[in-house]
Order: sequence, then structure tokens, then C-alpha cells
Amino acid sequence: MDREIAVFLPEALVLDIDEIDEQHADLFARLAHLKEHCIEANGLPPGEGAALLEALYLHCATEERLAAESGLDFAEHIEKHRTMLSCIGHAIEQVLLGKNDAFSLIRYLEYWFERHIHDEDIILGERLHTVRGTPPCWQTHSVPLMDVRQVA
Repeated sequence: MDREIAVFLPEALVLDIDEIDEQHADLFARLAHLKEHCIEANGLPPGEGAALLEALYLHCATEERLAAESGLDFAEHIEKHRTMLSCIGHAIEQVLLGKNDAFSLIRYLEYWFERHIHDEDIILGERLHTVRGTPPCWQTHSVPLMDVRQVA
């Protein structure tokens, strides 16, 4: 994973699936940079919302592809992605229309990302590791996974 963005992904949210972890770190890095740009511009800079949404679409497609390649039933998770993408698209639109502020959007996105990774994607990571027959990195640590999850 790119070291510059790796620092943005909390250890408790690492799935040990390189492609997904890289995208998660990138999404958190995008949010951090978006926050800086919003402070400078005192609002959502043009194109930033669309770029973030595009990155989210790409990330969701990656998770869906990896699940399909592994033969996992992913229908419920896909529905959560669709709902999230619709809600975030609407939230960005509300900011651009001046009906909400960019900082509320960023707080919402940070919270949503963390909750979704913690509640949904960690389970996906576990399932992918099981199908692939590869132990995740947290099985090499002395702290059991449940303890790591409870911290997040």
C-alpha cells in the first residue's frame, strides 16, 4: 500500500486484502484533503464531490468484483452500497445547492466509512480470506479479532 495514504487507514479497519485496504486508505485520504480544501474555499470546491463519488463507485465495484470472483453471496452488501451511493450523491447535491454545508457532509462521510468498514467490510475480508485459504494479518497478532473490532 502507498505509504502516503496508508497512514489514513486506522489499523482496526485493515482487512488485509490489499486492493480493498488501498482503496479504503485512499478514501480516508481524500476526505482529509477534502476537509483542507473546504476550509480554504469555505465550501465544497467544484468537482470535488463528483470525484469523491466516482472513487466510491469504483471502490464498491471492486468489492463486488472480488466477492463475485470468490463465489460469495454479496446481494445484501451490494444493496447497502447502492443505498449509500444514493444518499451520498444526494448529500453532495444538497451542499452544492447551498442547503447543507460541506463540513456536515465530511463528518457524515467519515462516520459512514468507519461504520461500513467495521460492520460490513471486515466480514467481507474474513469471508475472502476463508475462501482463499489465507490467514488475515490479525491472526498473527496476539489480540483476537473480536477485541480489535470492539475498539473500533
